[in-house]
Parts: sequence; C-alpha cells; structure tokens
Amino acid sequence: MTFVHHRTLDDALRWLRSGHDVHVTGDVGAGRSTVLRALADARRSSGAAVVELAGAAGGEAVPLGAFLTHPTLRPRGTVPRWGATEAAAVLDEALAGRQATVVVDDAHLLDRPSLAVVDSVARLRRDRMRLVTTVPPGVPVDGAWSVLVRGAAAVPVEPLGVNEVATLIGDLLGGQVEGSLAATVTGRSGGNPRAAGALVVAAAGAGAVAQVQGRWSQVHNLESVPTDSVVHGLLGGLPDTLRQGLEALAWFGLLDVDHAGVLLGEDRLAALDAAGRVAVDERPDARLVAVSPPVLAQALRAGLTGARRAVLREQAEQMLGVSRPAGGEDTGGDSPLAALAGAPVPEDQPVHQQVTIVTESVRTRAALWSHTWAARRDVASALPLLRLHLVDGLAPVEADEIFAGTSRAPTDDPEQVAAYVVLRGQWAVQGGGTAREGFLHDPGPSGQVALDDVGEPFLHYLDDVYGEPERAPDAAAFDVETDVPRSLRGYAVVQQVRAELEAGSPDRALELLGSWHGTPHQRPYTHRLDALRGDALLMVGQVDDAVTWARERVSAAYDEVSPFGIRLAARGLATALFLRGDHDRALRALSVVLRLGRVGPVMSPYDERIFALAAMLHARAGHHDLARTLLDELERTPRPFVPVLDFMRPWARMEVEHAATGGEPDGEPLWAAGEDLWARGWTASAVFCWALTPQVLDDARLARLEEGFGAVHVPLLAPAVRLHRHLAHGTSGVVLESLRAMRTRGPLAHVALATVQRRRAAEGRAALTADDVAAATGATTARTAVGPASLLTAREDEIVTLVRDGLANREIASRLFLSVRTVESHLYRAMQKLGVSDRRQLGG
Repeated sequence: MTFVHHRTLDDALRWLRSGHDVHVTGDVGAGRSTVLRALADARRSSGAAVVELAGAAGGEAVPLGAFLTHPTLRPRGTVPRWGATEAAAVLDEALAGRQATVVVDDAHLLDRPSLAVVDSVARLRRDRMRLVTTVPPGVPVDGAWSVLVRGAAAVPVEPLGVNEVATLIGDLLGGQVEGSLAATVTGRSGGNPRAAGALVVAAAGAGAVAQVQGRWSQVHNLESVPTDSVVHGLLGGLPDTLRQGLEALAWFGLLDVDHAGVLLGEDRLAALDAAGRVAVDERPDARLVAVSPPVLAQALRAGLTGARRAVLREQAEQMLGVSRPAGGEDTGGDSPLAALAGAPVPEDQPVHQQVTIVTESVRTRAALWSHTWAARRDVASALPLLRLHLVDGLAPVEADEIFAGTSRAPTDDPEQVAAYVVLRGQWAVQGGGTAREGFLHDPGPSGQVALDDVGEPFLHYLDDVYGEPERAPDAAAFDVETDVPRSLRGYAVVQQVRAELEAGSPDRALELLGSWHGTPHQRPYTHRLDALRGDALLMVGQVDDAVTWARERVSAAYDEVSPFGIRLAARGLATALFLRGDHDRALRALSVVLRLGRVGPVMSPYDERIFALAAMLHARAGHHDLARTLLDELERTPRPFVPVLDFMRPWARMEVEHAATGGEPDGEPLWAAGEDLWARGWTASAVFCWALTPQVLDDARLARLEEGFGAVHVPLLAPAVRLHRHLAHGTSGVVLESLRAMRTRGPLAHVALATVQRRRAAEGRAALTADDVAAATGATTARTAVGPASLLTAREDEIVTLVRDGLANREIASRLFLSVRTVESHLYRAMQKLGVSDRRQLGG
C-alpha cells in the first residue's frame, strides 16, 4: 500500500532530530502503526540504531513478553536465568555506539517488567536515545505506560484528506479514482483509512462503485452498502457497554448532549468521546453529538435486530419521553431533536466533525419526514423529503412515488405548493420533459396540485432557462406583477438577479436583492439569493464584504442544518477567499461540501464552481492527478440550466493544464470561450474569460476587451483590464505596479512576471529579486518566479523543495509516486532554469 501519512512522518522526524521523544496519537485505524514502521525505516536509513517493540494482548500474563517474543532480543538457546537485568543488557547492546531510537507500539499493553526495562535504558542513555510511542484513543492517561511519554512531543495522525483517500482507493481497487467518490468516501469515513478502505471495498462488492470511463466512480448511493467490516475494524477492542451506547446513539442519529447524557449516562458518553467514536459539537446554543464516522453509524443501524430496536425504543420512552428516534411527529421544544439549530459553526472546527454532524442531522430528519409523509401524504410533508433528494442529494428518495402519491391538504400554504410545483417542474426536466409540464400537470391522486395562474411569458422564459437556449434568456420578457403569482415571487427574483449579473449589472442585482423580503416558506429561494448577493458583492469589487457575508451565510446555514444552504454559502466563501489570495482557507471551505457529495440532480449546475475551484486549488498545490479528476467531473456535471457567470469550465481547464505542464500558459481556449459567450449574449461571462486570458494581447484583442469591459459594470475586473493595457504597451514598472493590484493571480501573473523580466532586461535594469516578486504577488508565487529562467513548474518546484530537505532522488520518487528517471528529468530542467550545475547549489 502507498504510504499516505507524509506530514505526520515529517513532523515526528523533525521532533526526533531536535532531541525530543515522540508520542504518536490518532484514531483506531488511523495509521499509527503504519507511521511507526515508516519512522523506524527512516531512522535506520539515517544511520540510527532502531529497536521496535510492541505490547501484547496478554499484557501481564507474560513478564518481559515484549523481549521474549522479539525476533532478535529474545534469549537464544538454553539460558539458566533470564530476567530484567539480562533484557536491559540486550537492549543496551542493540543500541550501543550510535544515536538510537526505540519504537513502542501499543505501549499500554507492555507488561510491567518490559516497561521497566525500556524506562531504565532510556534513563541510562538519556542523551543518545529517543523514544517513540503510541496508544489508541481512550486509554487512561494515568496508566503505568505514561512513564514513557514524559516530555514527549505529541504528533497526531490526522484524518486523511481527499487526495490521500483517492490514493488509498486507487491502491485497493487498482486504477484512477473520481474526485467526487474520493470526497464522499472521505466524508463518510471521517478520513479514517481503515473505515475508508472497508467502505470502498464493500461498495465495490455491492456494485455501488464501478469503473466509468476508466475511473472508479460512485454509481449508486452508499447508504445501502453492507459495512459490517467497519464495525469490526473500529470497535474490535471496545467494551460491550460502550458499543451498546453507540448503537443507541446511532439509532437516534443525532442528539443534543444533555439528552445523550441521559440516554447513555455521562460517564459512558465521556468514554465514547475519549475513544474518538463520537463527534461532539460544543457550540453554546446547540451542543450536539453523533456517532463518528458516519459510516460507523450506518453500519450499527444496519446491524440492529428487531428485538434490539424494541429495547432501544423502550429505553428512549422511559428516559426521554419519546417513542421513536426520528421516525415520528416532532415532540416539541424538549425533544432530543430540538437542538438541531444553534450558534455559528467556527471555521476552525475539524472538517470531519462538521461532516458527521450534518450527515447525521440529515439522516435524523429524513426518518422523521419519511414517516410523516407516509402518514399524511400532503404537500407540507412531501416538500422537505423531496428537497432532501432533489436539492440536497443526501438521501435516496423515490421522487416519482412522492409526486404520484401527494395531494393538496387544506392546511398547505400556497407558497409550499408553489415550491413543490417548482421542484416537480425541475424534476420533469431531468426526465426529458419540460418545466412547463411539471408546473401544469399533477400526477397525484387529485390532479389539482398545479399553478394555473402562471403567465405565458414566464412559462416561455422557463422553457428557455431549462432548455438549450442559443442566447441568454431575457428576464425582461416577463412581468413579475402580472405573469408571476405571489407564491412564486422568490423564484422569479432568483431569475431576475441571475439575469442582471450575467448582463454585468451587479449594482442593479443588489437593488433587487435589497427589495426582496421572503417568507419562511420561501427560504429555499433565499439560499440562492444569498449566494447571488455574494457574487454581486464580488463583482462590484467588495471582496472583503463578500467574505464577511459568506461567513454569515455559512453560520446561518448550519443553524438551519441545510446541506444545500451550507454548500452555497461555503462555495461563496471559497470564491471570495480565492480571489483574496487565501488559498488554504478557500480549500478548507470547500472540504466540507466536497465530502458531503454532489448536490441534488435539479441543482447540479451549482456544483460546477465547487469542482472548478477545487481543481484549481489542488492544481496550484501540486495535486495534479486529483485536479484532473475534479476537472473531468466538472466537465461531466449535468446542466439542466446554465449557471450564472458561466466561465468556470474554460478557466479551470486552463489553470489545471498550466499547473501541470508549466511554461507559457495557453490562453487561446479561454479567449475563444469568451468569443462564443459574447456571441450568445452571456456578456459578463465573456468579459471574465477575456480579462483572465493569460496573454499579452494585440491591439485588436485589447480593443475587444475594452469594448466588453465598457459594456458591463464589474469593478472586480478593473485591475485585470488595467494589467492587460500595460502588458500591451507599458514599461516594466507599470506592469509590475498593475500586477500588485490584481486580485486573481495564477497564469496571468505568470505572463506578467515573464513580461516584466524581458522588459527590464531591454531597459537595462536588473532582474527582479525574490523580494521584488514577493511584494508583487505573494510568497507562494515568488518561489517560482524570480527570473525568466526560474519559472519552475509546480512539479519542478516540489522536487527542488524535497532536494533542499535532503532527500535523494530515489526517496523523492517514492514520496511522489514517480519513477527515478522522471525525478531526474524534472530536476535537470529545474537546475537549468535556476542556472545551477550541482544539486548542492540548490541549498540541500
């Protein structure tokens, strides 16, 4: 298996080199033992003496068991007396004469004599020996083993990210992996390698994962995949009483901490938390707890027998006053489900914890809504269940069955009916029909759930939006007051604001948004309107305001526990952070939504920007394979309608290609995409394409850009347009000054820096220094843009960095999964660009 814990290994080795002992922490199945083996190999390669010991399940039953079962330290032949003194002497001899490392896996299982021997030798060789230990989570910290970790640096084995899980899946199944599959598995497994491996193998066996166009992809929902192996892999050593507590919590799905404490007992809940088997959201106004990772909760629920469910139901009724987990009517404000909303989720809360809370809250509500609809079959109960599948994409729901089985009740609000009809129209488009059909035809028992008062101009507009329009649909073609019933006004405002943004009028869009005051039943439209407000703020150049707005929307979406709202808000936050140059936070904002999986089928175009930004950010980080798979998924994302600001696909394609290959970026496809968009009336999208094109424009193209920019009001692009003017006709100084004002960097900045260097040489001026470049573009770009010969590709820069860290070519090849010859080729080109003839001149 490919080693995927490089960061943890590097941190541990750094502490050892600085003279510290190391204690490796992490979840069951996280890879602690794997890290210890890699660390031992690395220390041996550096010339250190290494002894690896491990505790045994028998514990105290075999005194000195860690030595008696060791392949090289155990006594040989007939030894009349072999005790602690002899064991210490053997260990000391194995470590003699060199810097030494003793690695102890499962230190809590060491018998006391073995523990005493290791401790005594460590004290004796205090300046020449380092200890590396690990124990699983939940082990009492006051055990005898704790003597080995005094003063040790704690190094956590963090949950795997999407890139590492993609590598893991590729190893297990063989071949390339679709980015969305890797992201979904990461979310459901919490980034735990053992859980991720068990889930993906089970999914492949069940046919939920299969190869599509040469890549492993999710083809069916993972909820129904049998995952018994996850339970065995994560709970093998867990006491029965704790396992029973997890079963109860999994049965509920999501509880507030107070009710969980009553159901399980405070001590048992605390023990599960210490063992890493629950995710606890300790926000002041919404203290929630759920089984972690989500796939474990799924497996535990699937394994509950009817008798066990009956016992849990009885316990819940006795202790909490409810008779079912989330499968009945809301029991009021004191319900265990009453705390699903609360205070904002901080950005620095662990991603896997956020995903667990959202996933389990959705499952809890899904059970409630499903039960309620089965009993009532009215619009009010059908609508949330349909949204869960068609909008959120987080649960398998038979939409056709619900549409066919729902009737309008006297208590159904007109705005609920309108929202239901909109979903039915969008679903009709998915089946090859038209939105008009869905609006006007009701397949339900009564045939009366329809909107007969929608004006023909609005219906015609929707035909354009959900068809394949040759030109951008014109929102002026309908009149809101006469063609749109009041119950549909929120939906109409969405269409109007989209049209204003695409026309390059974000100020007008903000006016429309400011005049809109929706009701609670129109909240789904509000999520989209909030996202459009963020885009409008960005377009008028208020990037910091857009960041603030998006963060508020993320918090509100978590309060509402709305997966679609969370996705849109996080997407807006990532966009604003990307434009502000904060790439790490932008990628973090996307991590949660990627792990939640795709949006529902009627909202798939909203995924495009998520995939595009993720592909560009991973490409800039050097994760080229993952970037390409994300780009492929972007290209395959279904389009029931065209997304607003439709320039993300060609922009991302250009960014990913440039990051992978280096050299001069190819801006022609992006410029051509702008020409096509302009011809079809997608005005703002065209201008974005032209402004982001990484070229020194000739006079004709510069005039074309100026014409387009003059036709819109998008201050965000003003710095890019100014840069293009100076690239065409300015001195090196004005080009550099224009670059400093750029919000968006990447390939265009690359072209600008190369142009500055050429013009400085022609002007008789010295080449830019690293500090000059850092001042213009930031430190990340500066490393690869010091001079015309040092514009390294991302891969070349990555390899040079590893050379500077002291790695040999073979070690670099192993780290990056390349052949040694490929490493040598990249290194040769990098040295040529940097003007050095010996790798020692790189600083390694």
